Amino acid sequence: DNQWRAPGEGIRFTASRYELKQLDGIESLLGLICQEAEAEHCVPQLQDQYSRIIASKLLCTLANNIYREPLSESCPSFGRITDYIDEHLKHDISIEQLAQLANMSARSLYTLFERKVGTTPKSYIRQRKLEQIHGRLSDPSAKVRNITEIAMDYGFLHLGRFSESYKSTFGDLPSDTLRKHH
Repeated sequence: DNQWRAPGEGIRFTASRYELKQLDGIESLLGLICQEAEAEHCVPQLQDQYSRIIASKLLCTLANNIYREPLSESCPSFGRITDYIDEHLKHDISIEQLAQLANMSARSLYTLFERKVGTTPKSYIRQRKLEQIHGRLSDPSAKVRNITEIAMDYGFLHLGRFSESYKSTFGDLPSDTLRKHH
């Protein structure tokens, strides 16, 4: 996904006239919307969605002074999201929270994670939790009472799945890592 960027002077369409064939489906879209508007049971929420669709279609189809900025490597939203994740690894983090934090839809959030790190937000969070646990188990100075407590601190409630994920990520069981370093 991209983010719309409008110049400070406002939106301007560069041509004052367009031929119908240049409008790439706008005519049929408007026809559909007119049918909906004239329908006996008009749903206000649907009308709101149609207005967004029309605006997006016009901005994508007609030449204008707006550009779409790709979610690039310097995307401030992604850094803000990953910082939030790292600060809240011991809490339940929902997709909705992350999307709201980044001011984007859940779908855009999934697209952002796929482009940036090649995985879903939930998989990324699970990986970061596993890395933190691995760090604690590998640190000889860390006071580790037991693996179950650490796993549960990070929200892993099914210990069998936790051990399986840990082993597939690091090649050892959590108990093996602890034994090697303590």
